[in-house]
Amino acid sequence: MKILIDGTGAIGIALGASMISENVDVSFIARKETAKKLENGIKRIGLFKHLSYSKDEYTVYTDYESLPNNNFDYIFICSKTIANDDISKKLDKNRRILKKDANIIIFQNGFGNNEPYLRYFKKEQVYSARVITGFKRPERNISEITVHTEPILIGSLQGCSLEPVKIITEKISASGIPSETTNKIGEYLWAKMLYNCALNPLGAILKVNYGKLIENEYSKNIMNKIIEEI
Repeated sequence: MKILIDGTGAIGIALGASMISENVDVSFIARKETAKKLENGIKRIGLFKHLSYSKDEYTVYTDYESLPNNNFDYIFICSKTIANDDISKKLDKNRRILKKDANIIIFQNGFGNNEPYLRYFKKEQVYSARVITGFKRPERNISEITVHTEPILIGSLQGCSLEPVKIITEKISASGIPSETTNKIGEYLWAKMLYNCALNPLGAILKVNYGKLIENEYSKNIMNKIIEEI
């Protein structure tokens, strides 16, 4: 199995290390600054078992044009959502890199992230993930898992078969991070969005973590009103 990970932030690094631990051939697309840092190896630390790999255990590219033909079984989209339009266009332009039945898995929360990819690829090729595990990147080549609430869920917003992604959830779970497939991915993505609506803005405005928000009656009242409005 060969996987290309587009987006070498905290989630991309963590999933890359997870896949390598399960003997998957992993390649990253990274910006030049990050690509240079990846020459020092990658690490997954924090919760669950720690993983560490040297630069000869994965491949790093800085552009799609240099990727090999007919090579990848899966593309993991781990970038910021604002990059989806650009990435989907590049994948379409360079679809020579994909094997015949290659699948795209979007590891981004929120709704509508699948739409740019559906412009170019069949609905059976595009999958979405709900990620409620917390990752941060203390260094460009290190991903730290800071919190875990529920398994990483993968499913199809288009109602397609989950068989192609079961092996991915199995390998993520085997690497130490619980993961499952679901035929209700839409419900879970909406739930995560509503969860974020109540917590993210207040956490940012008040400059506190989520735990502090529920310790104060005033912030709890605001969250309840946000939930009522939703």
